[in-house]
Amino acid sequence: MFSKIFRYVQGRVYIKVRGEGVSAFLNQALKDGIIFYNGRELPDSFVAEINTRDFSTLRKAAKENGVKLNIRAKYGFPFVALRWQRRKGLMIGLFIIFAALAVLSQFVISVTVEGNERVPESKIIAEAQKVGLNKWTLKNGLNLDQMSKQLQENIPDLVWVTMEERGTNIRIRVVEKTLPQKVIYKGDLIAAKTGFVEDVIVIQGIPVVKEGQIVKKGQVLIKASGGMTEYSFDVGGKAGAKQNAVDAPAAKGFVRGRVWYSSEKKVPHTEDITEKTGNVAHGWGIKIKDRVIMITNQKSPYSESIQETKSYALPVWRNWRFPVEIIQIQYEETQRVHVERTVSVAKELAETLAREELKGKIPPEAKVLQDKVRVLSSEKGVEFIRVEIETFEELAVYRQ
Repeated sequence: MFSKIFRYVQGRVYIKVRGEGVSAFLNQALKDGIIFYNGRELPDSFVAEINTRDFSTLRKAAKENGVKLNIRAKYGFPFVALRWQRRKGLMIGLFIIFAALAVLSQFVISVTVEGNERVPESKIIAEAQKVGLNKWTLKNGLNLDQMSKQLQENIPDLVWVTMEERGTNIRIRVVEKTLPQKVIYKGDLIAAKTGFVEDVIVIQGIPVVKEGQIVKKGQVLIKASGGMTEYSFDVGGKAGAKQNAVDAPAAKGFVRGRVWYSSEKKVPHTEDITEKTGNVAHGWGIKIKDRVIMITNQKSPYSESIQETKSYALPVWRNWRFPVEIIQIQYEETQRVHVERTVSVAKELAETLAREELKGKIPPEAKVLQDKVRVLSSEKGVEFIRVEIETFEELAVYRQ
């Protein structure tokens, strides 16, 4: 933490060096006491970070060794201060904005509710106001734990309540009481997927398929006939008393069989991929309506990077939105890497990718009967792998 602050105060310059005398240039720079940070040698150049005060010395070493020294980016407080010296009026305005944000951040501006389905949000907010949670109340004077307990006692349909502070927003999270769930068995049992039937057990209804038959997805397995029976289940999941039968078709039973899954993947022996280096930089700015003013790191300090932008704004109050937002841009450095794989490594990677794809298709309760890996006819420099899995599982489901 302190090293990052110290680095920001000192300032850093991201440089790129090209030329035939790079080795001699680096040796002379090291003799002059210059320290390189995050140095990396590329096929045609050398990139690194240096302290701001060392740049003039480095320019001398570059000139003597005949290399080309370019600045990729500048980072740190010295450059920010230099850039904002000529914008005093804007600095005063920003100070006023930050002061206003600091004052407003001490109050509760909005209240939101999560987790409710049956209990209306308006009722929860109204009860929360009765226990002291009101808008434009100082957050320091609120005991959220005690207020959560009182709110839970005031609304019998809630079994758990918590209040969390999220900036100027107080989020009320609730869990409602679970009512007895009614599960109704009715309709035909159909095949969830294509498979080979091995077991057919009919409890109620007319079997339409036999053992040893191949069925397709959506095909009727047990046709409904007779009445439907309705059961109620309590919160613990135990069956309660049987209710009155309703005159409607119903089918009950089990149809189990074999199902086949397969996935094909190909992996080349050589390819260029983009990967993250682990270096991250941040840029901060202010957005006023449609205009964005960057305070630090206007551009990415890396030649190749992935950018992710986040905005922080005060919650909307009624129909009014505060026109100023804080913008954070995260720059993650990436680089192109040439990867060369052996035949065995390429096959192993292709198999891993295929198994990852099948993992989302095979239900966890299915029993694996066979697991085969086949090497398919491949192109030059590319490995084709197919993973075939045979399972024994339940095929019958109710029609949706």
